[in-house]
Amino acid sequence: MKYYSAAIYFAIFLTIFFASCTKEYDCDDLQIQPAFTNYLPADIDTFVLRKFKPGDNYQTLIDTFVVDYGYDVVYQTSNDTISVLFTDGKNGIKAGFDWQLYIPATNKTVLISDIISEKKTGKRGHGIFSMDPGPNCTNDIFTARVNSQLINFSNSDTARHYIYIRN
Repeated sequence: MKYYSAAIYFAIFLTIFFASCTKEYDCDDLQIQPAFTNYLPADIDTFVLRKFKPGDNYQTLIDTFVVDYGYDVVYQTSNDTISVLFTDGKNGIKAGFDWQLYIPATNKTVLISDIISEKKTGKRGHGIFSMDPGPNCTNDIFTARVNSQLINFSNSDTARHYIYIRN
């Protein structure tokens, strides 16, 4: 009987211990939003984003996707500038890759590289006693290179990081 009680207490202890553990995860990367200045809406209703292996001089293509007006993107107009926000959660210009943005209407290619960002991790509880999964965390972006010009985002006072593409 004594061993039986000890086994029950030990099982309860293990259940509580493992049920209240936390799990570490990589924080989400913020995206860089292209902002087109002096473009007609028809010029940028479709453009192409190409994702490349970083630091490889655009030799190793990883993925290509066509950005169409109204499909998983939001176009926001302010004065003479139209910014584009990717809403699907997986596409968009993010750290860890080099990018080419091609505008077919003007035959213009913009090179985006050397994106420097944080690499934080977050902790989230899991198990039967974890009711709150915890907040998502994000990695801030510090700098990027656009057509070899260094862009410093640390002076930005907004949560969004824009690269301005002028026509």
